[in-house]
Amino acid sequence: IENFVALSNGELIDNPGFLVKSEKHLKHLQRNLSRKKKRSKNRLKSRLQLARYHLKISDQRLDFLHKTSSHLSDEYSYIVVEDLKIKNMVSHPRLAKHIHDSSWNTFIRMLSYKAVIGGGVVEKVNPKNTSNKCSNCLKKVYMPLSNRELHCPSCGFVCDRDVNAAVNIFHRR
Repeated sequence: IENFVALSNGELIDNPGFLVKSEKHLKHLQRNLSRKKKRSKNRLKSRLQLARYHLKISDQRLDFLHKTSSHLSDEYSYIVVEDLKIKNMVSHPRLAKHIHDSSWNTFIRMLSYKAVIGGGVVEKVNPKNTSNKCSNCLKKVYMPLSNRELHCPSCGFVCDRDVNAAVNIFHRR
């Protein structure tokens, strides 16, 4: 998951991937914990150190989500998002960790209440064929998940997959 958010104006917000970036250090802390003797003071210290690091990652993620949702709700009064079924998406073995790390449900919840407070609206739309349809000529184009760019054979339109989906979602309202 390269982009956290793609806007219909072409702006992309990168996915920070806090958990993925911290995996090496987490692995080290986890290994240290597993080597300690059960019920020892050093094991307790190691366990608390690991818990603090998990809390740090969680706090980083929440800070990013709050800042991004505040920025978007302040910038735009009408926001349209895909009504993604996250529970179904996390069944994918390679993407589950990255989907959980991005915390889309939490982001949409934050975005919704911040938009309402600011006088805006957040609307959810069906995600069916949002990235498989050319936003220029509206023809359906086969797009496997590995393709990051849309090349429309009908009109020759070339666009980032996520931006194309964002334009389609915006026009679906």
